[in-house]
Amino acid sequence: TPMKTNRLLLFLALALLTLALSACGGTPSATTWPGLAADANAAYLTNGSTVHAVRLSDGDELWSFPEKPSTKLIFYSNPVFTSDGQILVGSSGSDHTLFRLDPDNGNETWSFSDARDHWVASPLVVGDMVYAPNSDGTLYVFDMSIQGDDKLAWTVEIGKKLWPQPVNDGENLYLTSLDKSLYVVNLQTHEARETTVLGGAIPGTPALGNGQLYIGSFDAAMVGIDSAKGTVAWTTPVESWIWGGPLFVDGTLYFGDLNGNFYTLDAATGEVIDSFKPDGAILATPIFLNGQIIFVSEDGTVYSLTPGENPKSMEKLGGKLYTAPVAADNKLLVAPFQGDYLLVALDANGK
Repeated sequence: TPMKTNRLLLFLALALLTLALSACGGTPSATTWPGLAADANAAYLTNGSTVHAVRLSDGDELWSFPEKPSTKLIFYSNPVFTSDGQILVGSSGSDHTLFRLDPDNGNETWSFSDARDHWVASPLVVGDMVYAPNSDGTLYVFDMSIQGDDKLAWTVEIGKKLWPQPVNDGENLYLTSLDKSLYVVNLQTHEARETTVLGGAIPGTPALGNGQLYIGSFDAAMVGIDSAKGTVAWTTPVESWIWGGPLFVDGTLYFGDLNGNFYTLDAATGEVIDSFKPDGAILATPIFLNGQIIFVSEDGTVYSLTPGENPKSMEKLGGKLYTAPVAADNKLLVAPFQGDYLLVALDANGK
């Protein structure tokens, strides 16, 4: 309903204000949604001033970082793993440090503190290289093979707020920003160029497939862009803003909007194959697991979709679901916001 959408937009606006205040040196309480990642042994949950490591076998907490929570640190983006399994996570607080943590004990093994604003995007790791966009408008590129603390290899000044994780095709890195633009960074020359301007801010990570980029925006549209030329191949209007990025599987796109519609699109043409309106706004990017599309909604429901069929409700949890689920250890991990639990593990049947 319009009222529910307005409430959600108010929450998102407050969350953005929280980040803006924390970047200005304020110390707001953590009212942001959690971030989530997992390896073979543990789940890593960012929640306010703390990063938690939770053992997958039984749900016990293994460690938390930092040992003494600081009001200057706010973690809410999804952690990512370096090529040797270390954890990278950036702070969105007034202390905007990018940390590398040892997954065994949570000890800090490296950090970078020279960014001028908060970390909203998760870095992209490709081999030893880490591509980390910051809200200060800079793409920081680190080479983890460099010995010592100074691993900064090069930077690119975009000058706009960079919130989504970048994607890369081996030759170029593609960055989207809140200023409605798509930027292409050549990985050889390190030069950036603005190629396409969309009709709205882009908070979600684009999908890449079949030579095209697929980008949703606050223009209430999904757009297919020729990645080589930067030209728009098609534009598909939807009912409301798109917060999360789309999932690309076998030539098909899957994504939701803030009015709670879930869409299936032909990635080649942008034609809507199917749409459903289960219940609650959909912010998180879906995941592909065991031949099914898994997505979550603001009302706390986890859905599974077998292509060509209607979505099925797997489990209804307390709290709101704004964070993409993560599959690990034959479990589906879900991180509710403002619920009874910080982390819930579902079995293969979604129970």
